[in-house]
Amino acid sequence: MEPLSRMTSLDDKSLPKLDEIRRWFASPLGEHVLMTESAILDQLLPGFFGYHLAQFSIQGRGLYRTSPIQNKFTIDLEKSRDSGIVAAPSSIPLDGDSVDVVLLHHLLDFSVSPQEILREISRITIPMGHVVITGFNPFSTWGLWKSVATFGGRAPWNGQFIRPGRLMDWLNLLNFKIDRAQYAIYRPPLARLSGKIDNYSQGVSRSLNLPIGSVYTIVAQKHIGAIKPVKPVWRRTPAFGRLSAVPSVNRDGMTSIEPREEL
Repeated sequence: MEPLSRMTSLDDKSLPKLDEIRRWFASPLGEHVLMTESAILDQLLPGFFGYHLAQFSIQGRGLYRTSPIQNKFTIDLEKSRDSGIVAAPSSIPLDGDSVDVVLLHHLLDFSVSPQEILREISRITIPMGHVVITGFNPFSTWGLWKSVATFGGRAPWNGQFIRPGRLMDWLNLLNFKIDRAQYAIYRPPLARLSGKIDNYSQGVSRSLNLPIGSVYTIVAQKHIGAIKPVKPVWRRTPAFGRLSAVPSVNRDGMTSIEPREEL
């Protein structure tokens, strides 16, 4: 991994104003979402190992406290007094194949170029490394609320709410294999109806996991296909001839080696 440096040039057109989004996450409803997602991540992250973990989040709080990885850091989206590494998510100042775990917290929900960001995330993730993505689910009570109500373009309703299936398709195209998708928050987006944070201390697999939860956490692992060598296949020929190998195409469309008699 190359040395991490302070970057100050961001693509201002790729993300909306962050102050409004961060204020929403500091509200009672936003805090409920953040605490729920933190509870899920607290159970998932201990299962991922390596040397480096990078977080990209639409808000400033670190969500990787339970990760066993030693070098954990946040890449901020804009420069502030407390910021360390600052970079545009579509141009990350890290070497390719250098990060073991990448955490994307609602970043894609508020980006106009989520596929470009995913390509950059794929570039920096090591083979067999993991990416963990949280987002708002359009197939939920929150998605319905977003579609029928008018909020004057306020956060978080000014996000695009990418459907999980579409996000999984994008990941598959980038050689990621989906490990799991965890859903949470089934109540309407009203603070007084939020209820208590679900208990995930016994494991996320024991909790309710219907695909209509208002937020999702998708875990995917980067797989790089290996080229399988094709060995020559030799066949018996008449005693007066000798064998040589010639290429041919088998029924699977793979090139193989077939024998040819030479006199």
